[in-house]
Amino acid sequence: MSLLRLAYMILINPLQAFSSVRGEVGYRGPLVFLLVFGWVTAIMSGALSLFGVDYSNPSNAGGSAQLFAPCVIGNYAPNLQGITHVAVFAVLVMVGYVILTALSIPVLALVAWVMKGRSERRSVCLSSATKAVLYGMTPGFLFGWVPNPLYLVGLWATLWQALAVKEMFDFGWVKTIAAVLCWVLIVGVIHDAASYMWMEIW
Repeated sequence: MSLLRLAYMILINPLQAFSSVRGEVGYRGPLVFLLVFGWVTAIMSGALSLFGVDYSNPSNAGGSAQLFAPCVIGNYAPNLQGITHVAVFAVLVMVGYVILTALSIPVLALVAWVMKGRSERRSVCLSSATKAVLYGMTPGFLFGWVPNPLYLVGLWATLWQALAVKEMFDFGWVKTIAAVLCWVLIVGVIHDAASYMWMEIW
């Protein structure tokens, strides 16, 4: 299945799409997916920020990773303009995606491994978590640049990631909700702690 068709299927029929990639081996597929579609929101949000859209406001952002760019630019390069601003903003959004992915995948894999009673191989849990996090983030990759009230695109992406967790780990709804809540809470605590230390250091 082509990347474009997969992205389309994830948007309109997520459970079927996630089922179709469940047997995918390795990490190449989801990582390429990130590196292709992550640029959509990265570039578009960089361009819209030139026209006054404030992506440091979580209500406008399609995911937590997107908050990284305006934070860095606002503190260290506030005078960037034009295409330079868009390019730097886009690269920083992609860096944010990579950082959050590197944090989220092992946490989700560990949570799922524990919830499966440690019966699944850890490498399998890690691969499944990679697919759940990255394929589930499709709404954020494609529409995270759209200014929206109440973090709606971010919530959409979180819901799709929950559906991906359900499918990749073959969980029932109760385990899915518990796994996603644990994952989001742990990542949130780590994120807040890292942000605090960053501000203290710089």
